[in-house]
Amino acid sequence: MSFSRMRVLAVGLLLGGILVAAPMRAQSLPATPHTPDLLGLYPGMPNLAARNQLQKHSDAVNVRSASQAETGFGMTIPATRDMVTVSLTLPPNDSTVWMIQRSQTFDTVNVMSQEALMAGLRSKYGKETMTSDHGGGGLYVYWIFDKNGKLVTTPDKDLQGCSGSLFITNMRTGPDPSNPVTDKCYSSFLAVTAMLNRGNAGMLQGYNVELVNLPFAVQAAKITKGASDAAANKAKQDQLNKANQNRPTF
Repeated sequence: MSFSRMRVLAVGLLLGGILVAAPMRAQSLPATPHTPDLLGLYPGMPNLAARNQLQKHSDAVNVRSASQAETGFGMTIPATRDMVTVSLTLPPNDSTVWMIQRSQTFDTVNVMSQEALMAGLRSKYGKETMTSDHGGGGLYVYWIFDKNGKLVTTPDKDLQGCSGSLFITNMRTGPDPSNPVTDKCYSSFLAVTAMLNRGNAGMLQGYNVELVNLPFAVQAAKITKGASDAAANKAKQDQLNKANQNRPTF
């Protein structure tokens, strides 16, 4: 996936979303490990606690909700082109974080080297577990964790095909049909992925870092889809019952 595509998906979180039609009782998902985290945010973190944590990232800019607040929130710092978006589970789940993304772009005034970015990431998450060079300046770097939040040293190479960004719409529609790659993603992809858009002389044009717990997201999406289907079926049945009672007199 290109750097521009990943940024569009992140911006889409702040601008998009469709409300679930009817309120439903919240459901609690299983607890998740507090590590890894990104800026102190982690999958499974409650909405309000996550908002308060993100606000610590800046004294000058406030956290802003997505256009449909239930889908997430974020923060953009214009001076450094630093953008953070946080994706939330949808009703009837309790509102909790399932993905965090952070991205920046650079120019001749605001600069960052590949070495500086990788040093920061390795200091936070340890030695990366996989890399994938997509050519054209695009480098993907992965830190894969087990279900307890412990870094995996020998991950499945197929996990390079996993992405939290691509699952955003699935939070309403449910998981995609089964296939060998998505099955692995849905069952085990707890990861930090960094996409480096590399320029000349070791400089960066931009980066995107994503932390996602896909098994957690998949479980939440199934609950959301199940509740939506149940509500639609009930509405259809209610309409049929009403129609059956509307009997003409002859």
